[in-house]
Amino acid sequence: MFNAVRKDEGFPNKKITPGIVKCCEGGRLYRAGWQKAGFQPVLDRGIGYKVIGLYGGICPGLDGYGIRRSQFGRWTSGRAARLTPGRPSLSSIRRVGLYGGMVLFRPQRLRRISGLSKYPAWLLFLALVIVSVTSLPGQARLRIEPTDTSEAFIERHLKPRENLSDSTAVLDFLNKTVQELHLAAYLEASIDSLVRRDSSFTAYLYLGPAYEWVQLKSDSVPELFLDASGFRERLYRGKPFRFEQLRQLQERLLKYAENHGYPFAQVWMDEIRVGAGRASARLRLDRNQLILVDKLEVEGEVKVSKAYLSNYLGIREGAPYDNGRVLRIRNRVRELPFLKLDADPLVTFIGDQASVRLLLSKKRASRFDFVIGVLPQNASGRAENNRNLLITGTFNGELQNQFGLGERIYVAFEQLRPETQRLDLEFNYPYVLALPFGVDFRLNLYKRDTSFLDLESDLGIQYLFEGGNYIKAFWNNRSSSLLAIDEQRLERQQQLPSTLDVRNASFGLEYALQRLDYRFNPRKGWAAFLRGGAGVKRIERNNRIVELGYGELYDTLTLRSFQYKLSARLEGYLPVFSRSTFKAGFQGGAIISEEPIFFNEQFRIGGNRLLRGFDEESIFATNYGVGTLEYRLLIGQNSYLYAFGDYAYVEDKTSTKHVTDQPYGFGAGITFETAVGLFGVSLAYGKRLDNPIDFSAPKVHFGYVSLFN
Repeated sequence: MFNAVRKDEGFPNKKITPGIVKCCEGGRLYRAGWQKAGFQPVLDRGIGYKVIGLYGGICPGLDGYGIRRSQFGRWTSGRAARLTPGRPSLSSIRRVGLYGGMVLFRPQRLRRISGLSKYPAWLLFLALVIVSVTSLPGQARLRIEPTDTSEAFIERHLKPRENLSDSTAVLDFLNKTVQELHLAAYLEASIDSLVRRDSSFTAYLYLGPAYEWVQLKSDSVPELFLDASGFRERLYRGKPFRFEQLRQLQERLLKYAENHGYPFAQVWMDEIRVGAGRASARLRLDRNQLILVDKLEVEGEVKVSKAYLSNYLGIREGAPYDNGRVLRIRNRVRELPFLKLDADPLVTFIGDQASVRLLLSKKRASRFDFVIGVLPQNASGRAENNRNLLITGTFNGELQNQFGLGERIYVAFEQLRPETQRLDLEFNYPYVLALPFGVDFRLNLYKRDTSFLDLESDLGIQYLFEGGNYIKAFWNNRSSSLLAIDEQRLERQQQLPSTLDVRNASFGLEYALQRLDYRFNPRKGWAAFLRGGAGVKRIERNNRIVELGYGELYDTLTLRSFQYKLSARLEGYLPVFSRSTFKAGFQGGAIISEEPIFFNEQFRIGGNRLLRGFDEESIFATNYGVGTLEYRLLIGQNSYLYAFGDYAYVEDKTSTKHVTDQPYGFGAGITFETAVGLFGVSLAYGKRLDNPIDFSAPKVHFGYVSLFN
């Protein structure tokens, strides 16, 4: 929502209802894009004509006598005329469905129905009014009698209801029926008479012809606008006339114009010819003045670069005004962790320029948090670690926008398993030198008990789109080094271990795009993340293995080979009821290599982030795919209850084994917001390989997040 003010010569300063851009002209207000119908009353009495609506909008000036066009095209199927002796009187005029913009007059003969035609027309009208305001107790029976079509058509298309609650329900049903017929191309459809006998009603329906398009000319509308609106001329030649189809076309034209510098564009129909069930017209578009963005004004005690906000919101000085981006400002700012919008954006139009004013305040964003997990051990875990419970935990620290440039600094330490630690460092600097480019750097250190040590660095250059979406080119270096050698096993088997010293260097692309209503706790929308890299894998000779005299075993290996690594994450949210949503997601990864994959090169999945119900990163996979179904009940902006199910396909393929499995996990949890931060707890069960579900040992995770300025 936003407020708009029009300031210009001849235009009074007028604040408009939030969410709608309007302009003043001649003391009357019109929404941007509404056509001024321009009809004027005709004082001469006309012959009996039926008024039939043909175009959505407004139609001022109708007085019951007929109307005369002042700015529209010629009438070809009937005109207002002076009263001629022998013609029906004015009382025979029937007006059905004013859709504005264009009307049609059809000569209408008086029908003698149920012997009522001998009474004056005003008396019949009064009787109909009395029926409409009288509610009958009990049930009312309704029968629809067609005057120009068959009973089969009524049964097939209208599905009439014989029993209704009262006379009000009868009138509501008939009104709805006539509207549906209009939308189905029967523009002349009407209830000519309604006869009541006790609790029974008989409605006499005039259907009329089904209207078809002869042609909708569009040569006056720029081709670029037509393509953007999806207009195809063949859809308006010999096809049924649909109000909704025409309305949607006009809305798409207006929307495209409003989002490309023409917020006061108008669309209307001209040269309208209607008759004998056929319609033709010319589509008109008046773009009006091109509006450019003059400036983006920021008010409030905040430290943030205007260049950052301008690029992030997609509202740049000198660019054509985009109404869609202005409407998205509130959601875009809400997704920033360090800013808050205190009032609706205010758009001011002065001449051919528009300025956008934002009232912002600072939001707590820098944070530290920790998570502690208590994991009951199964029999093998108790034997290996001599413990009944395994304590895991994480610590995270994050700094956001400390220099007013939208930058982010992140540090995380995790203790996932006994003697297993992980350290993550991240730095992101968006919109370098006010350009749509950003720098992204990550460093990961992972120690797997006494087996190996992984060190990975990733340097990327991002091209940033509106709302934080991006495409990134990256250079990745990864090394894995053995910490200990099982010398006895090496001497006994005369084979290299399944884990070796490996170096990988790769180049690739990463793409992130989301269309969510709220990024951090969405209710509807979708998001996608794709990453792919290609590089060279090198096997390094381990010094200890060489010292033991087994260096020649490396001669049987290909020490240099090509390797490709792919990963993807897709998720969608479907709102149900008023405060809940269904989430469907997929995450997958694959390593494609000319040579066998080693244990320390594989993906590590399992735990709270991916495939819940298992120990953190306890499952090693060369290829995997995880599908997720989750129901969320939203209880606050950042709070929700949820129940989930995860199902995976895992392929563990290395130089020494090839195992496939289909593990799954399920459970429930809650995340809620308190005065001092966020707290979360979840419980999950999992099953993999041939092991049964151990309901006595659920995986429980606690989380706490504290925010500070």
